[in-house]
Amino acid sequence: MSALTGLSLRARLYLVLGLALALVASSALLGWWQSRQLAAIAQSLYEDRLVPVDLLRELDHTLGAQHLGALLIAQAQQPDAGKMDSAGRRLTDTTRRLWSRYLETRMAPAESALIVRTQPLLEQLWTALTANQPPTPDTLRELNQRRLAAMRMLDELIAFQLSQARVDTGRAQQAAHDAARLGLLLVLLTAGLCGVVVSAVWTRYDEERRASQDSRTRLQQLYLALSQTNQLIVRREAEAYDDPQAEQRLLDGICRICVETGHARFAAIVRVDGDQFERVAEHGPADRLMPGAPRQWTRESPFGRSSMATRAILSGTHQVSNRALQDPSLIVPGAPVIPPGVESMAAFPLRCRGQVAGALSLLAGEADFFDPQVLGLIDEMAGDLSFALEHLKREREQARELEHLRDALNRCETGMADTAPAAFRAEPEAPRAAAESPDATDQSEHGPR
Repeated sequence: MSALTGLSLRARLYLVLGLALALVASSALLGWWQSRQLAAIAQSLYEDRLVPVDLLRELDHTLGAQHLGALLIAQAQQPDAGKMDSAGRRLTDTTRRLWSRYLETRMAPAESALIVRTQPLLEQLWTALTANQPPTPDTLRELNQRRLAAMRMLDELIAFQLSQARVDTGRAQQAAHDAARLGLLLVLLTAGLCGVVVSAVWTRYDEERRASQDSRTRLQQLYLALSQTNQLIVRREAEAYDDPQAEQRLLDGICRICVETGHARFAAIVRVDGDQFERVAEHGPADRLMPGAPRQWTRESPFGRSSMATRAILSGTHQVSNRALQDPSLIVPGAPVIPPGVESMAAFPLRCRGQVAGALSLLAGEADFFDPQVLGLIDEMAGDLSFALEHLKREREQARELEHLRDALNRCETGMADTAPAAFRAEPEAPRAAAESPDATDQSEHGPR
């Protein structure tokens, strides 16, 4: 059934239809062959048994009481040599012709032995009938004895033919029964094979339908995760100035979204600093799915050589293993063993200003989880996260620069105030007082109103 896996549903249905038609055609051919066999058996039974029996019975009837026997009785009562001679020759010609036709039929070995015994008796009878002897009582008695001896042998031949006919009929019936059983077996085989193929096609269709439904559900969850990721990125960017932990909250939130939306049983963010790798954020049962995994490791450590995140960071492309428990590249001496429950693993690089700065690592409990659609959407999620990390870094740098400028400006203002003369420092107060009491200026210039 594995050969059916790569075929479409239409191709499988065509295959089932073709197989059914082939088996039906085989059944029809078998029926045609059976009919031919039965026709051949019937023809053989007619030509090899019924025709010889008919010839022998006619020959026996000619030698019987109706013809030769009646002639002998008539000659015994009223002897007539001329009539005896003409009638004897006529009966001889008739019996010779019937016997010759009988000898042309198919002979069985036992039948040939009977013919050897019958042939001399008939020859003697024919000789006596054509000898043109006067019909004396002794001659007639001898002819009657030869006639009876030949008839006894003919009766044995007839009995043998009837027994052979019964045997041939039994064989024909057995052959018909065998052919019928074979035809029934072929029909049942046809039905069984069609049922098996239809069941296999339907099972495969149902599996594909469920897989398609699961894939649609998975894609919906992926789009939901992508939407939640973008919302989280927008909130953390808005809080970048006020919250120094905005980046860490963003990484923790991404891991939480990946696990809660069903895309992974465990999610982690790995950052790289030179030759050092560190898991800075995670969500999920790490003690059960990653037992013995360190939080920090180096590139050449056993865990570093087996880590999917390390490979993604070093290669700059996503790394996938959809059969993690059967992947020999993940088995490194000294590295923690992958526990049951982790069927698929993947890691997606995170970039900052064009350089790989980390990776998003996911562990799934389903084999072949990371199909092309899932990989495409998680690559997009990793791209959005990379853009957010770069934007947060840029915002932090701008915030630090503004803070430095503000501190420098405050220091400059404080220094200028401390070094300026006292007259310059008090002078601004008079205009402020004048501005606060405009009526006083008017009174000094124009007097009281």
